[in-house]
Amino acid sequence: MPSSSDDNSEKRRVAVSAFKRTLIREAAKQVFVEVGLNATSVREIARVAGCTTGAIYSQYESKEAVYADILRESLQDMAEAVGGAARAAPVGRKGAAALRAWFEYFRARPAEYDLGFYLYGGAKPAGVGKDLNRELNVLLKRVYAAAADALEADGLATASNKLERGAAGASWMFGLLLMLRTGRLRILSLDVDKLVDQALATFENGQSERAARRSNA
Repeated sequence: MPSSSDDNSEKRRVAVSAFKRTLIREAAKQVFVEVGLNATSVREIARVAGCTTGAIYSQYESKEAVYADILRESLQDMAEAVGGAARAAPVGRKGAAALRAWFEYFRARPAEYDLGFYLYGGAKPAGVGKDLNRELNVLLKRVYAAAADALEADGLATASNKLERGAAGASWMFGLLLMLRTGRLRILSLDVDKLVDQALATFENGQSERAARRSNA
């Protein structure tokens, strides 16, 4: 039977390992954003993290595994943020709440937006290996599903088209985030919060009109 001393040692080991992984992820996030996945080396991540390459390899088998861990954590947190916002909102406002949470999540975490855009949305999307790609794609679908379910709950989408509607709404948020991140809105002296409000209102009105036509058909 394990002693309390053994239990405490295991807890310390787990805590130290978690701390190291967090330190490595934060350093890697910085390097990935600056130079991209392909140009990143484990040696450079180690330099920024202030550790040895051996310390990284004791936690991750490759830089792709580090990258995937960052995206894994981001997508899990985002799915909870989007789904939580929808659950907290009243019926009729769940879709807007979910999409606004999508926007706010990435506005507060610009590095995660850059990394996610690089992996999923760039002109030449990168990959992190077949198995990791599959896992991340499953997590990504959960985020879209949270927005899609919210639109269905509002009566703005059906079970058959809610994913399409959710993806359409998310694309509006991505577009505004891209304009924000690239400085276009600053150049044009535009208020991003007003644009988000306008985009959501326009999107909801469009979905409401479609729902009305569908019910009258």
